[in-house]
Amino acid sequence: MVDSTEELRLFEPGALTPAPHVAEHIPDAGAYFVDWAVQGLPPDRAREIESAVNGRRNQNGWFPLETLDSIGSRGFWRGPLTYLARMTADDSRILQQWAVDGLSGEQANRIEATVDHLLHQQGHAAAATWAVAVRPRALLDAEVLGDRLLAAWEYNLGSIRAKDVAKAVRRWNR
Repeated sequence: MVDSTEELRLFEPGALTPAPHVAEHIPDAGAYFVDWAVQGLPPDRAREIESAVNGRRNQNGWFPLETLDSIGSRGFWRGPLTYLARMTADDSRILQQWAVDGLSGEQANRIEATVDHLLHQQGHAAAATWAVAVRPRALLDAEVLGDRLLAAWEYNLGSIRAKDVAKAVRRWNR
């Protein structure tokens, strides 16, 4: 348990470059989704999905969740990125819980808000990098966060069939 008087090193994040020791443990949501979504698709359709995902990346190379804000969670008419939005639906909660473990009150609220903002603007690794920098004494484990994200993604994609993705790609191209 972390002492509630933990000294935080709060700073305004700006544009972050994910720290290598953090980024190596955090899976890339875009790459994970592409690997999952292109299974069984013809190469031209697979490239379309890869292009759609990679075209939404942040300058730091990571996939920010804000690019999914305009994508609905229902129906195939919005295309296969609807499944990426579904896959990452729990990511804010998971990252916030990890970042504030043992904290409460205003400190926790500020960290939750900043981590969520960074997740949506700059991606998972940038948000985790900031949390680790702000809480150096908490010894936040990026590998634990990575495992939690992967488990949530697998669960959220578990009910989607390959043919659903193929159908979404076909309708997307109309």
